[in-house]
Amino acid sequence: TYSMSAEVRPSARITADALQPGDLVFFGSRGVRSKPAEIGHMGIYVGNGWMVHSSDNGTTLVPLQGWYAKTFAWGRRPLAEAGLVA
Repeated sequence: TYSMSAEVRPSARITADALQPGDLVFFGSRGVRSKPAEIGHMGIYVGNGWMVHSSDNGTTLVPLQGWYAKTFAWGRRPLAEAGLVA
């Protein structure tokens, strides 16, 4: 999680309102002010305000609300980085 979040230059970070399905979403204790070393969780955005969340309890779909909205740091678009989507 730390290294994947750190690979994204600040200028290339995706804001919550610009997320698209397939984007990785990173969460840190200081929200958008978090540094890569403070990122403690990530998920995969699926659209319409929902993401795939995985934990010790399994994998579920959860809304980007509450704790997730408060701690959202930035998104990353790996499919576009790999040239798989425009």
